[in-house]
Amino acid sequence: MVKKVILNICDVYVSSEPAILQTVLGSCVSVCLWDEQLRIGGMNHFMLPQMSFDTERHERCGCESINELVGEMLRTGADIRRLRAKLFGGGKLLREFTENLDIGKENIKAAKEMLKKYGIPVTKEFTEPGCGIKVIFYTATGRAFVKKLEEMHTADDKH
Repeated sequence: MVKKVILNICDVYVSSEPAILQTVLGSCVSVCLWDEQLRIGGMNHFMLPQMSFDTERHERCGCESINELVGEMLRTGADIRRLRAKLFGGGKLLREFTENLDIGKENIKAAKEMLKKYGIPVTKEFTEPGCGIKVIFYTATGRAFVKKLEEMHTADDKH
């Protein structure tokens, strides 16, 4: 049976065994890395483009999270020259509260800058959606799927 892992904010997961990695994103971003030859895959989930002084966990931030993801891929045996990336998330879901600040766009920018520093090409991306998304990544094949999430209502809504 294939292992299924659900990633939350700050999580990084890498597997050399077939696994299904899933996460749900809004303004957060996930990078999926894959080494096709060895079939090693990994995913992260971060919520801020860079560290601030009040950040409790550095994994919440793009640079640190991607450094950790790449490091885990290499420790698992992947070759950085073979790594390919898929990039997801970075939505702007709270327009009325974030007119002057687009965290999602900044998260995407930070991810692309880090991947460029490592020389890892982005082969696919689904970024800046206007809704939440669910990402499913298969480490055995490197394939990723995205499902748009519909608007949610509370039980008190009269719809």
